[in-house]
Amino acid sequence: MLGYVYGCHGQAKRGAAYLLIAAQLSPNDIGVLRTLSHLLTLDGEADKALNTISRLETLDDTHNPALYLLKSRALLAAGRQDEARQTFDRFLKLRAGPDE
Repeated sequence: MLGYVYGCHGQAKRGAAYLLIAAQLSPNDIGVLRTLSHLLTLDGEADKALNTISRLETLDDTHNPALYLLKSRALLAAGRQDEARQTFDRFLKLRAGPDE
């Protein structure tokens, strides 16, 4: 919670530090890992964010469209525009639902 609050107030680095501790204490907590990947991306640590997202993917969080949005932002921050675009397109399709 504290990591999230710091991140919301422009202190992504400090927030990520708290969330790294939380991730060590609860390595399977999807909410902590999602927030951590977001703050790492904001802090310019795209590769670390992508590693965290890979962890989320192994926890079977792929049904959540937000994961693809997080991943597309991290890929864009890492300079991987084509992959970011493909991942963002996947986000849009999942968000629209199966009938769209």
